[in-house]
Amino acid sequence: MNKAYQVEGVAVDLKTLATSIVPLLRSGVTIKSTGLKGKYNFVKGIVKYRFTCSRQLWYSAKGEPDRVAIIDDFGEITYGEMLEQAEALARYFETHGMGEGKRIGVMARNSRIIPLLLSAKGFVGADIYLLNVAASPHQLQESIVEHDLDAIFIDDEFGHHLPADWDKCQVYLGHLADPAAPHVSNPEWKSIHQLIEEAPSESEVKLKAFPKQGAIVIMSSGTSGTPKGVRHREPLFPMAMNDIIQRIGWREHMMIQQTASQFHSWGWANVNIAIAHRATVILRRVFNPVQAMEDLEKYQATAIISSPIFLKDQLKAANEGNYNVANLEFIVSSGNAMHVDLFKGLVDYFGPVVRNFYGSTEVSVATIADCQELLAQPETAGKPVGGVRLRILDEDGKTLGPNQPGRIFCRGIMTMRSYTNPRDKMRIERGLLAIGDKGYVDKGGRLFVLGRADDMLIVGGENVYPRSVEEVLYSMPGIKDLFAHGVKDEDTFQRVKVWLVREDSPEGEALTEEAVQKWVGDNLLAPAIPREVVFMDELPRNPTGKVMPRKLPGIDD
Repeated sequence: MNKAYQVEGVAVDLKTLATSIVPLLRSGVTIKSTGLKGKYNFVKGIVKYRFTCSRQLWYSAKGEPDRVAIIDDFGEITYGEMLEQAEALARYFETHGMGEGKRIGVMARNSRIIPLLLSAKGFVGADIYLLNVAASPHQLQESIVEHDLDAIFIDDEFGHHLPADWDKCQVYLGHLADPAAPHVSNPEWKSIHQLIEEAPSESEVKLKAFPKQGAIVIMSSGTSGTPKGVRHREPLFPMAMNDIIQRIGWREHMMIQQTASQFHSWGWANVNIAIAHRATVILRRVFNPVQAMEDLEKYQATAIISSPIFLKDQLKAANEGNYNVANLEFIVSSGNAMHVDLFKGLVDYFGPVVRNFYGSTEVSVATIADCQELLAQPETAGKPVGGVRLRILDEDGKTLGPNQPGRIFCRGIMTMRSYTNPRDKMRIERGLLAIGDKGYVDKGGRLFVLGRADDMLIVGGENVYPRSVEEVLYSMPGIKDLFAHGVKDEDTFQRVKVWLVREDSPEGEALTEEAVQKWVGDNLLAPAIPREVVFMDELPRNPTGKVMPRKLPGIDD
């Protein structure tokens, strides 16, 4: 018989406790020195709030209220202060029709705003929609209407994305460049800090002891049309977490620099992990590589959570300055492919501390490669994390063996539940979700990603992946940024085309189309030589660093 235990008057069965809490207790995460009371709060927090940002904040604030939680453009905020503000915000939600079952959107850059809303959401049982800050005014308005949002929080730089008379939902403001003169369509819109100040007291409104947990919906970048909404659940215990913590090297009280965007699944996941470890997180609304290096040195950061597009610029700033970064314990990157030259450059400057994290908005975490794996094989995406099933399948859904390239499929407890709109379809084979990439797994179980599944070209009978062209060109002197993609060709039907940004250097000035083509021809098969090279001042990238192909000139030529 499965015995039940009482937590604040609610029966919790032994199986739930064992499967959700015992593994994390054994890992020692944030509870090694907290004693019996700390362990009770640990269990109590998970039972009350599941594995949510609310739980992480509540538990960390109970244990160390005076520890600094976030350093951002607002200043510093402790765990105790942050919990007070999140609970006040939750009480405001309860009394203004934004509680259980309601839908709250947020369009904000990196700061305390998103963690506050994630926490308040968990205390009242609402759904939260994380919108990409690159969304156009039309996309924002369409997303609000399509998802029937009850409220939207926007930083004031997006304040003109909605008209002054917008009546489809309540509009609130996040970050304000000038609180006395917000740059918005309607100056009557209240800020998140006004809501906190106006919230009823704890004696006036009691939050639910066991709120129903709503969904996390992450909106895609929406390079065309209305962005897709990817619905994630708040798990009782994410089975992959223990593996992630150990393989990346998380520990208590770290000083984290996070430049990965919080509205993306990669950024959202790390906010949760950081708060669970009572870390201090440095967040800046706009990435500046010199400021990033200055922050690393000033706060003696012990970890960087980022993406290759940011790390490349940060590494350049590091090599041009003189910074003390001896405390750095790990750099973990995700969101885009990490080219071999970038990995080697990071190791040369920061030491063997680099990890690569592979996944997608839909699948969440899939694999992790630690630094030793990357040193041995820089191209690998690593091995699957605990609780994740990963297979390479052919077009008929048949499992392929070692070193056989095919489509990557996987599933874990953090995999999406569904898209929010039936028009968007998941491709599922053998119970696994297509991640959208092609790759192979070697005999050692390590994954190698070849590129997007629909990017493979057949040129003169040879399989060509644009990513392989990027890898080769990344080490060519004079190139600052580049993107390779397949285009139509009259003779071979398909060829590679390259869009390239020159470096501000003599090597960059000397770059020509012929030189680029020769470099590729000297390192790859002839079919991989670009048909054309387009020189640009800047590539169109979204805030997570991904190139938006539809904005490239001649993409359809």
